[in-house]
Amino acid sequence: MKILFDSYSNVCAGLSERVDGSMTWWNTKPIDPLVKERRDHFFEKQGIEPTRVVSGGLIHGNHTVVVGEQEAGEYLLDTDALVTQTPNVFLTITVADCLPVFFYDSVTLSVGIAHAGWKGMIKGVLESVVCTFQEAFDSHPSDIQVVIGPYIQSCHFEVQQDVAAEFNVRCVERRDHNLFVNLGTEAKQRLNKVGVQNISIDSMCTFDIPSRFFSARRDK
Repeated sequence: MKILFDSYSNVCAGLSERVDGSMTWWNTKPIDPLVKERRDHFFEKQGIEPTRVVSGGLIHGNHTVVVGEQEAGEYLLDTDALVTQTPNVFLTITVADCLPVFFYDSVTLSVGIAHAGWKGMIKGVLESVVCTFQEAFDSHPSDIQVVIGPYIQSCHFEVQQDVAAEFNVRCVERRDHNLFVNLGTEAKQRLNKVGVQNISIDSMCTFDIPSRFFSARRDK
């Protein structure tokens, strides 16, 4: 488990790795029993009671949900981002090349998590999370800290012209007549535009490290 926000003892944030097994939930109920078993085992290893975990059923959209005690232990359909201000409620999403984006406001003591693939990114999932922080917790974007975990780097994220056209031109790289998108740079620029400046981006590439990470592009 890679620990994030390690300077804050009151925040638990991290990532599972390939050795923990696939925990993908495809936005259906009930959840696959084997996947649930893996998830519960992983949470328990971290000292987290599975009934305190809220999971989002990913649809590559921008839907952000505020959760609390009532949602603890639930699997929420059609949800790519979760936020909470309730202590001891844990938020989870799954990724395999997409960006796992973690949010923390140390002033309002609120946290959030987002699954940001290229489709969700252009639909505004990151902006949606920040807006929800403001509306639900009265957060100021300047107080929100963001950590972006490992994702597919531009060296392997080749796209066609129609997809490249959806991104800021500064995030698109052309090599040998092929187009590649830097999703981390796009995410940073989008967050900057809505007032979030404190952003840390992991440089590891999920495609390049099969021993540690799943990759939708590599493993298909």
